[in-house]
Amino acid sequence: MARLIMSLAVLILTACSSGSGAPANPLEQFTGTRTRVVWVQSDGKDPFAAGSNLLLMGLDSTDGKGERAILPQRGSYVKPMITPRGQQIVFSRGPVSAGGSEIMVTSWDGSAVTSLGKGFAVSLWQNPADATEWVYAGVDAAPGKYDFPTIVRFRIDNPGAREVVWNKTLVSADTFQVSPDGRHAGGLFPWPEAGVAELPNGKLEKLGDGCWTALASVRGPLMWYFDGAHRNLTLVDVRTSKRWTVNINGVPGFGNDEVYHPRWTNHPRFLVMSGPYNRGGDNQVRSGGVQTEVYLGRFSADYARVDAWHRVTTNGGADSYPDVWIERNRSPHQTAAGSIGPASAAARDPGAPVAPAADRIVVEARFVKAAPVPSPASIEPYRHALLVHEYEVTRVVEGQYTGKTILVAQWVIRDRKVLPDAQKAPGMSQRLTVERFDAHPELEGERVISASDTPKLTLYYQSKPD
Repeated sequence: MARLIMSLAVLILTACSSGSGAPANPLEQFTGTRTRVVWVQSDGKDPFAAGSNLLLMGLDSTDGKGERAILPQRGSYVKPMITPRGQQIVFSRGPVSAGGSEIMVTSWDGSAVTSLGKGFAVSLWQNPADATEWVYAGVDAAPGKYDFPTIVRFRIDNPGAREVVWNKTLVSADTFQVSPDGRHAGGLFPWPEAGVAELPNGKLEKLGDGCWTALASVRGPLMWYFDGAHRNLTLVDVRTSKRWTVNINGVPGFGNDEVYHPRWTNHPRFLVMSGPYNRGGDNQVRSGGVQTEVYLGRFSADYARVDAWHRVTTNGGADSYPDVWIERNRSPHQTAAGSIGPASAAARDPGAPVAPAADRIVVEARFVKAAPVPSPASIEPYRHALLVHEYEVTRVVEGQYTGKTILVAQWVIRDRKVLPDAQKAPGMSQRLTVERFDAHPELEGERVISASDTPKLTLYYQSKPD
């Protein structure tokens, strides 16, 4: 009996322990294996990490230290990335444009900080042939610009030997990600033109319009671009051109808040982002706030949706620019064989004429509410903006609509000018001819602003006033 009790105790301890013998961290329970996270922390006033009052933060699921500063001093830390082996962190500091930024590398414990030369680090890559680790960097940006005319690469252990991999178009900062085989890169060429480039300096295929692009390998290149509402990803299977939308602001406890800094981890089943951005103002993300934390999401095996979320950070700072390294060879989460994407996913040529929109309806409705009309300066670099208006339906004139509330995206800014009818008075009645928003792919890269408490209903679009 004593031997049986001892055996049961060993089994219980084993089940509750990670590979290191310590109780499994909740983060490790979510990913299934050792995980490291790095991010930038501010006082809530610098969500774009443009200043020098920042901390470089890290978390290791196995070391028991919890959230901690990798480096003790505050400074400039932009777009930190964990190296493919998980042992170092590469970041940039100083102004991105006009050649002012410098690429740095530090060990995970912060014991060594070394300069890798001028430029802005946009991606990291491990050569599958010899396991060497490489930095891809943007260089030679014009003053005041965040687009690079040239992308170079170099080995971390030999930063002086640089080679050009792309100079056919401008490439926007924060968007470039190299495929595991090194043959492709997803990015903005430049914003808002999302596409996949063959490296070096090969064919460029435009896939759509958006921001915060990312690229992974799932039986071939799989790319996403972020929408102008800062709530959804458009995923594109590059081999088949099939595309579909995945919502990423559906974190438990979020309202209809915006999220930002979406990035694929080194494991294609997982993405990371920051949020929620819900402090109001003309621009939710620019409003910042210390309520923003790092969240890790897990895609379903067919990438049709995010099926689980984990809150990584809990602190009094504002967390942004996260990157995650997962020990993939021990991960239990794999991609199922077969097709990816929902059954409704279909191919689309972004250069083809827009087909007539489906589900056109005409309703008489009473305006209820919307977010404040933004200023043109607050939406930059966007030139146009749509505002989601909530209406109470009083009568359906044409078509079919059974709900009492309808959400309609309407133009409020065109060519950096606020439209005369942008401001609406609560209770005003209006006849609306609208079509489903998702039937207008030409809108996918436009800035769409919605209040945080707007209900999650099918979104419609009014192209012009009745």
